[in-house]
Amino acid sequence: MNPLTIPLTLLAILYLSSCNAPSGDNNEQKKDADTAKQTTSARPAEWHYEGDKGPANWGTLDPAYSLCAEGKNQSPINIVKTESGHMDFSLDYKSTSLHIAHHEFINEILNNGHTIQVTVDSGSQLNLTGKQYDLKQFHFHTPSEHTIDGKHAPLEMHMVHQSSDGSLAVIGILFKESTEANPNLATIIANFPSQKGQKLHVEDLQLDVNQYLPKSLHAYHYVGSLTTPPCSENVQWLVLREPVLASADQLAAFSSKISPNNRPVQQQNQRTVTTFDSNVKPE
Repeated sequence: MNPLTIPLTLLAILYLSSCNAPSGDNNEQKKDADTAKQTTSARPAEWHYEGDKGPANWGTLDPAYSLCAEGKNQSPINIVKTESGHMDFSLDYKSTSLHIAHHEFINEILNNGHTIQVTVDSGSQLNLTGKQYDLKQFHFHTPSEHTIDGKHAPLEMHMVHQSSDGSLAVIGILFKESTEANPNLATIIANFPSQKGQKLHVEDLQLDVNQYLPKSLHAYHYVGSLTTPPCSENVQWLVLREPVLASADQLAAFSSKISPNNRPVQQQNQRTVTTFDSNVKPE
């Protein structure tokens, strides 16, 4: 992930060698150098949630991350004042086999940094104002990235959807501490990868994705961004108003694996947050 570095002495040796090499070798060396340069420049810069590569500096780590600092429609936000509205919104989620990974640094549809991610089988869909988005994966942030009236939830799940034209829509689900364990989270916790970067595929274990949703799909809607580099904008955000319950032990299990992995809230600027009601979730 980091730019390639070569000690000064090695550079000197390479330079002297190139001066004495035949012209054909020079051409080959130039090709190799150009290839290495292209490979290096194609790699996105490494980023983290703390330190010099933390959220405050994401926008300076790579030109591709400039929106992290300059964007005017960034996520997450603090949800305070909303306007009532209407939006056509429906879900058709299917069961999936369990594909779970503990990512330290990846670049896929959503660059997750440190998270627990479940990649889902194809077939689950979100329909938003007549546009279809396919559910690709869901992952977790602790504490929550979005806040309600300035307060964090202990855990937030992001269900990431992508349309055929590459547009993104994310459903954010907040969790609330309960005295009873959540059986659906228990399945994920029981299959936590033991090491960062490890991926597990449990083909004979089926997850009913609908069971990870609250009973009501009443939501806050706004247009925002990815919450990780490159912080791409024009992401449709639906933050569900009803929290999902989880026990203190379950919340602690996520925290011990991935906390902290939440980007601070961003300026809302002139964006409107719309509150809308919906039908109950599909059974």
